[in-house]
Formats: sequence, C-alpha cells, structure tokens
Amino acid sequence: MDPDADDVDDEQPPLSPTMAQTNGTPRHSISSAIALGLARSRSQQGGLSQSPPPPSDTSARLEAVAKERDALRQEVTELRKSLESIQIKQAAGTADESQSNHEEEIRSLREELDEANESKEHFETQYKNLLSRVNTIKTSLGDRLKADAVSAPILLVMLTVR
Repeated sequence: MDPDADDVDDEQPPLSPTMAQTNGTPRHSISSAIALGLARSRSQQGGLSQSPPPPSDTSARLEAVAKERDALRQEVTELRKSLESIQIKQAAGTADESQSNHEEEIRSLREELDEANESKEHFETQYKNLLSRVNTIKTSLGDRLKADAVSAPILLVMLTVR
C-alpha cells in the first residue's frame, strides 16, 4: 500500500492554528477553527486508535490503520465542508458590504439630485421674476412711446408755427 495514496499534502508541516503564515503575528483564523473542529471531532470519536494492536497480529493492525485512514478521510471531508461554509459566509459578508456601499452611493447621488432640483427651481423662479420685470418695462416703454408719438406732431406743429 502506497503511504502517499491519501489526498492530504504531506509536503509542508502544518502551521500552528493561531499563527498566521505571512508575518507570524498571533491571529485566530480559519486554521484555528479547523484545528478546533479537529479536536472536537477526535474527542467525540473517542480519539483515533488509542493503542496499536500487538505486533504479531498484522491483519488486525492493517485493519486498524485502514479504519484510522477512513476516519481521517471523513474528518478531512467534514473540515472541507466547514471551510467552504466559512468562505461562503465571508463572501456573503463581502457582498453585504458591497451592497451597503452601493446603497450609500445611491443615497449620496439622490441627495445631489435633490439639491440640483432645488437649485433648478430657484433659478426658474428668478428667471420668471426677471421675465416679468422685462415685460413690465416693455409695456411702460411702449406706453411712453405711444404718448410721445401722440405729442410729437403737436410739438412739431408748435415749433413750425413759431
């Protein structure tokens, strides 16, 4: 039987569950959760094989090793599922944060839109007021021109008579 036939990488030694690999600062992480899960599952299973069978009984030893290997594979599967669920939760947290940022941006843009609409209404009101003044000035100038047009021939007659 090939000792490397299992699906676990044996190339690197395992890290401490509370030490980060990048800078060595203490930090509780996914690996500490996995280690805790491993410890719990072993305590629930009563641990892996407590003591090996006597060396004379090789078939019993082989069977015990096979059972231990199967238990370890099952444990690895459970830990992978646990890791996937943690990663999904973290991704969901990131999605929630992204959604929150998106909502904040929408809120900010709506506030800017409201301010722009208020400014627009203010300037429209000013425009209407100025247009009203211009029309009033036009009317009064028109009235003056009409009055001047009526009085101009009279003045012209008066000037020519003298």
